[in-house]
Amino acid sequence: MPGTSLTCLVRGELRKVVLQASNWAVPVVAVAIGGAAGGAAGDVASGLGPFQVAIDTYRAFAAAATGVVMLAVSARLAAVEYQEGTIRVVLARGVGRLRLLLAKLATMGVVALPLLAAAAIGGAVVVTLRLWQQPAPVIWGDVWLAALTVALSAGVCGLLGAAAGAVGRSMTFAMAVAAGFFPLDNMLGYLLPILQNATQERVWGDLTTYLLGPTLNHLPSVLMGRRAGELIPPQLPVDAVHSVLVIAGYCVALVAAAALLTWRRDVVE
Repeated sequence: MPGTSLTCLVRGELRKVVLQASNWAVPVVAVAIGGAAGGAAGDVASGLGPFQVAIDTYRAFAAAATGVVMLAVSARLAAVEYQEGTIRVVLARGVGRLRLLLAKLATMGVVALPLLAAAAIGGAVVVTLRLWQQPAPVIWGDVWLAALTVALSAGVCGLLGAAAGAVGRSMTFAMAVAAGFFPLDNMLGYLLPILQNATQERVWGDLTTYLLGPTLNHLPSVLMGRRAGELIPPQLPVDAVHSVLVIAGYCVALVAAAALLTWRRDVVE
């Protein structure tokens, strides 16, 4: 049927992103949250050299800011048809449920590209200005690893928001999950070590190594081989392989949950 190709669907989803007025307020919130994360990371990295402080501070800012945008936009995009009751019209046009979900995920990939490009340009400017004030050699390995972790964080946040929208079928529910998941996850990363110390049971520390937020926080450190301005890391030491497998496991689970519920659940409200 005309208009139901993946390319056409992605164009339609992009129009929804642009035309949802509330999406244009998200970057303001994202910059504020990113600034708080960057400031906290800068305090943690204060004992390092000027370049490490600059790159760690900006990486934390960029990861938080892009993550907020991806969470909010993907959550709204995944849930909008269900909340507005237009999902039946879309399916009646011959659009498959999984194809629609794939189009939404592809749209988030398209949204992420200019977002990450803007973050990269901003990082180049900010870090250059910092090094102009405090000259130091550039460690290009840290630059590429920082960019990789920001891109990975943005992708995970996009999947989390989309899964929340597919599960809850409500923009209110999806936005609540998007706003609350990482604060709760990081809070567990703070509370579980306290519980471990109180009970002397290692299992609570082991659990922190499987939390998504602390794992994403700690990933730059395990990749760079130094403490990279992380805020709440896992309680016990982990390596890069463990961290990547945990993140990949969450990604697979999020995609599977969104696909299964999109495919199986009825759309009659």
